[in-house]
Amino acid sequence: MIIGQNCGKIMADCEPRIPYYDVIVVGSGPAGSTAAYFLAEAGRRVLVLEKVHLPRYKPCGGALSMRFLRETFPFSFDPILSHEVTSFSYAYRGQEITIPLEPGAVSLVMRSDLDAYLLSHARVEVIQGATVRRVSETGGGVLVETQDGLQFAAAYLVGADGANSVVARSLGLRARRTLMAAIEAEVSVSAEVSQRFTGRMLFIFGEIHAGYAWIFSKKDVLSVGIGGLRPKPGDLQNTLKKVMMRYGIPLGDTPLHGHPIPIYTRQERVATARTLLVGDAAGMADPLSGEGIRFAIKSGRLAPQAILSGQPEGYIKTLNRAIGFNHLLTTRIALLFYFYQDLFLFLGASNPFSTQAVVEMLADRTTMAGFMARGLVTLPLFGATELVARLLRRLGYARLSDILRAYVYPEVVRGSYRTAPAPVETGA
Repeated sequence: MIIGQNCGKIMADCEPRIPYYDVIVVGSGPAGSTAAYFLAEAGRRVLVLEKVHLPRYKPCGGALSMRFLRETFPFSFDPILSHEVTSFSYAYRGQEITIPLEPGAVSLVMRSDLDAYLLSHARVEVIQGATVRRVSETGGGVLVETQDGLQFAAAYLVGADGANSVVARSLGLRARRTLMAAIEAEVSVSAEVSQRFTGRMLFIFGEIHAGYAWIFSKKDVLSVGIGGLRPKPGDLQNTLKKVMMRYGIPLGDTPLHGHPIPIYTRQERVATARTLLVGDAAGMADPLSGEGIRFAIKSGRLAPQAILSGQPEGYIKTLNRAIGFNHLLTTRIALLFYFYQDLFLFLGASNPFSTQAVVEMLADRTTMAGFMARGLVTLPLFGATELVARLLRRLGYARLSDILRAYVYPEVVRGSYRTAPAPVETGA
């Protein structure tokens, strides 16, 4: 470890024997590892402080757009991908709709694999098992203290230490936080049950107010969970167990992992002159879906750009332009969606163009505004296509019905999508 020889010139109150870096990153999730990677690639001396030892378990749906990853990083993620997603399914009021996806568009990953893999590509110094106790800041830099009594100094700090960020609390950032809540579990199931969900991401609506449940297939387990905005105590756990039992996935003694999902509303501070929050520490999760990895990576990319440009004060403006305004709109739409859920799902869930727009959002190719516009613009075409396709099927021309759908939805549907009854309560 190199001792900062010029520490005193940069920070008047910095002890001469405290290790000094260009940037310290607290937390090594997708946001922190992304920030560390790009800072190191630009030649900066970076220290990453991680409170646990990687790989470590992290509850997460783990959906990733391959296009987004290819356009963000110069290395392949193939070694850690667990399953390709071949379709999205939506369950609501006893009906289940499945929309096929383009091959290779979306894959699932275990967060323990993703975090360790990203960090392994960053040419930085890493100290694991280092829990940050306090962060202080002067006009010339930052000082980080760990619970073990270690101290480190830097010109800049990237706070990537999650929803309960010590960095944010130390500096008075994100004092007014908007939170969702989620309960997740990874369940080992029989081969028969696993086969029913292979390749699918199933979203289950109508089970809880202002939220949804999900079932994703990853490796040899199913990733299941439920999330919502301001749920009542016990609602998430009880509803998740009830819904999973209905799908033949008894949770039994399976550990349930609860965690807050912070939402950025542009009303709270996420940066100072020397410290920039990213990922969950900044509240980057999507206000409607709870998606966090893409926005963690995006903010983890924006923070280094602000630091490297020598204009960290511009980070909040850039963050708002790239993420904040979209999140503000999504928050409004989320409230409308859950108030008029029947209408939104009736018009959108069965529309393959809407699912394609979701895939494009995951790829960071469109925003929530673009998604809504796509749904509205394609609604007449979708309605007319389905009217004719269903008429043909009733008349016995199923093959012509499939050909029509494949022609109208060439990049979305490989064949026809399907509907089926969803599991319902048995009264037992």
